[in-house]
Amino acid sequence: MNWFSLTKKQQQMVIVTVILAVAQILLMVHFLGWLTPAAARGGSVKKELLDLQSKIEDARDVLRRKEPIERSLIASIEELENLTSHTPTLSDRYAWSYEYVSRCARQSQVELDSLEEVVFPADAQADKKKPIEQPYEIKVSTRCGYNNLVQFLWRLEKDNPLLRIKEVAVASVGDQPAVQQVQIVMQWPVSVKIERGQ
Repeated sequence: MNWFSLTKKQQQMVIVTVILAVAQILLMVHFLGWLTPAAARGGSVKKELLDLQSKIEDARDVLRRKEPIERSLIASIEELENLTSHTPTLSDRYAWSYEYVSRCARQSQVELDSLEEVVFPADAQADKKKPIEQPYEIKVSTRCGYNNLVQFLWRLEKDNPLLRIKEVAVASVGDQPAVQQVQIVMQWPVSVKIERGQ
């Protein structure tokens, strides 16, 4: 095809056709997204999809570990239930703690002078219908030697994992250098509450 052999109208038609073809190519490039950045072509959607797939895989891992976790939870509940025997019951706390402390004192060859409950101001005003939320504390007074005191404290804590020795005050007895006046404040949690899940 010779450009100069075409009539003017034919030349105009060729130019318009070329312009339309170029415009079509540009529109096609624009709408297909060949020149847009990756984020504009769905890169963020692809990243979100990969993140979602990762979370789904993590959830599947948790579900696979569900059975060992449940076994561990059941074992922990049984262990906690076994510890309830180491807390004084609400109905006879003083009797329970007196019996426990007396037994440990006998085994450590320590004579008890007194054993009394520590009353918190909130306990004195507490409504008897509501459960007491304070830990249970008792104060023990005794006279003993240092070695017997160490053995007594060791036995108290060893035999009862929930007992906490809160305070120990030691004073010398003037005419007996081998004997000390000792006051011990010990504490138990008010109760061990076990809540079972489904």
